[in-house]
Amino acid sequence: MNMKSLVISLSILAISWAQMDDRLTLANNRFGLRLFGVLSSTPDSNVFFSPYSVSTAMAMAYAGVRGEAQQELSQRLEFSAAGLSEEQVLDAYAQHTRRILLVQTNSTLKVANAAAVHGGLTLLASYERTLSRSFYSELLNVDFANEADAAAAFINGWVRQRTQDKIDGIIDGKLDPNTRLMLLNAIYFKGAWNRQFNASLTAKGPFFNGGTAPVQVDVMTGNFDIPYAYFEDLQVDMAELPYRGLDFSMSILLPRHSNALEALKRNLTAELFQSMVSRLREREVNVALPKFKLDTKYLLKEALQTLGIRKIFTSGSDWSGITTDNLSAVSTVIHKAAVEVNEEGSVAAATTGIGIIAISLPPPPVEFRVNHPFLFFIRNTNTNDILFVGHINAL
Repeated sequence: MNMKSLVISLSILAISWAQMDDRLTLANNRFGLRLFGVLSSTPDSNVFFSPYSVSTAMAMAYAGVRGEAQQELSQRLEFSAAGLSEEQVLDAYAQHTRRILLVQTNSTLKVANAAAVHGGLTLLASYERTLSRSFYSELLNVDFANEADAAAAFINGWVRQRTQDKIDGIIDGKLDPNTRLMLLNAIYFKGAWNRQFNASLTAKGPFFNGGTAPVQVDVMTGNFDIPYAYFEDLQVDMAELPYRGLDFSMSILLPRHSNALEALKRNLTAELFQSMVSRLREREVNVALPKFKLDTKYLLKEALQTLGIRKIFTSGSDWSGITTDNLSAVSTVIHKAAVEVNEEGSVAAATTGIGIIAISLPPPPVEFRVNHPFLFFIRNTNTNDILFVGHINAL
């Protein structure tokens, strides 16, 4: 092979990797926003979770289950629709995880995966290799049967360490002594705003809980040149607050009335969100954003079943891709997440046709007053991964 053909081959390989990476991102974002639709179906509640975290943990299960259960996961996790085979999913995760772990940015993003394995369970060497190669996963040896409390404490300590103490463990009560394997993903993000809010300008202001009931909260204000658009068909304003280095951003979707909020939650898809992002244009924007802090916990089994993921929760599922020992079914899927937004930036952690109004130049500053229920997304602007999704209904 001469040098010219070698360069061409490497270029084709790079394109192939990039395409798989993009398709995995699309699949994860599709699944994440479908899950958001289920979790946000209770109108009065706040929502915050990490689609990336949940998708990754489910993908670790997908890599080990076989037969109809794996086919169902492939469909419901959107891998099939993205045209990804099992081999391509695992290759894409290897590439994706490597990018997240190794790329240097001005923000802090840490992702950790682990499999907590009961001492009496023998994992197949092939599954151990998959966990290591595709997910950079650690193996944690615990005794669920005889030392359940110690196992819970050990796992909670791992979660605290990997999320910089932002998630105080994931197991609150007693572990089922019949547990033999627990698949874990932890994600931690800390980013400083590219243009920080002046803390001396923060003052009390109203936030209308549920869109109607005013409460006084700390409101940050600032005048920034940032990406913004108003989507007339949706009756939604959207602004993006970049983090330092511009590798990550917080996208805020602010519906102009409650009907627009409910319609947005019903109809929001990965394709619609990405289309909205692509239509943002830099504007001078007067931003008024409340400081907020959220801690959430979800038992996701029912929500996942609503999305059509059922077979892994029933006995008799084929887990022969993980072990030749007896594994029955997934008993629970737990997800905890936390976020804090202040003048300096954000800290977040977790352990799972559109009409646009034309703008004349020079335009006056846009008023973007976030004083009623809104949606927000923390995303990687390079990979387009939606790392965190939130809905603030009340403060």
